Amino acid sequence: MKGVKEEILEIITGSNLYGTDTPESDKDYMGVFIPETEFVLGFNKIEEVDLSTQVKDASGKNTKESVDRKFYELRKYMKLAMMCNPNIIETLFVNQENIVSINEVGQEILDNKHLFPCKFLKHKFLGYAFSQKHKMIIKRDNFFDLTSACEYLKKFDGKKFIMEVALEKDCPNYFKLRADKTHNTKFVQIGDINILPATVVAKALRMLTERLGKVGNRQNLMLKHGYDTKFASHLVRLLVEGKELLETGGLEFPLKEAPMILDIKAGKWEEKAIIDYAEDVEAEIESLYETSKLPKKPYFKDVENLCIKIMRRYI
Repeated sequence: MKGVKEEILEIITGSNLYGTDTPESDKDYMGVFIPETEFVLGFNKIEEVDLSTQVKDASGKNTKESVDRKFYELRKYMKLAMMCNPNIIETLFVNQENIVSINEVGQEILDNKHLFPCKFLKHKFLGYAFSQKHKMIIKRDNFFDLTSACEYLKKFDGKKFIMEVALEKDCPNYFKLRADKTHNTKFVQIGDINILPATVVAKALRMLTERLGKVGNRQNLMLKHGYDTKFASHLVRLLVEGKELLETGGLEFPLKEAPMILDIKAGKWEEKAIIDYAEDVEAEIESLYETSKLPKKPYFKDVENLCIKIMRRYI
């Protein structure tokens, strides 16, 4: 790889690390590298190298032949870990069977994993979890608004303006008029699509149909279960990871909650039960934030000294 002097660590991440993989799951890899000297001392820098390959099926969904493989330059990796980025800090606690390759430097980083977790991880994990909950609920609502609007518009003349439809007395409430500061209607909003008032119904239908086509496999999940089970499983996984880190200062893989997460992924939980469970764990995390023995901030100087020591070996 151009700009890469040496790979020091590569692991299997994602569902295979969590213990939530299925026969249809693709493989995710993450690695850490030392850059060539010119990318350390010179004007250019290299922080990431993406070697992913995507193989999609007819619906546009990645197949299990797809490979997500990304490498981070050592300093970038350490900074993200100190910032408690959930996708990065969890990799410090990888179990042996998910290590693809490692040298003595990579092992040294894993041996010092205790330097990275701090109470700040509460904000990061809850933030990432909230994003998944938002997508799980809002995207579902958008999907049903879009599908309902498509069916509703089919009964109108294709040359009729969308604004005329939206102003009809019995128009459904998923047709929303959005105005500018002067109270003039700027567009008609349906789901997450904004349509200009003078757009004819035929064109609006094409826009909505095209948007629904981009949902791909998610459409099947929402139609079958009423919510996006993948977002739901990520929501719960992030929360239980954040809780365990605050409680113990580490993570153990595969996650002990893996069977539960797999059930959620399979649509075996009702949406309300997932939200209720998530709110309970969020409350536990808030409480643990006060009692956790983790430091308020990462051991920045110790991490920096470790980084300097490693980089000196290669420069």
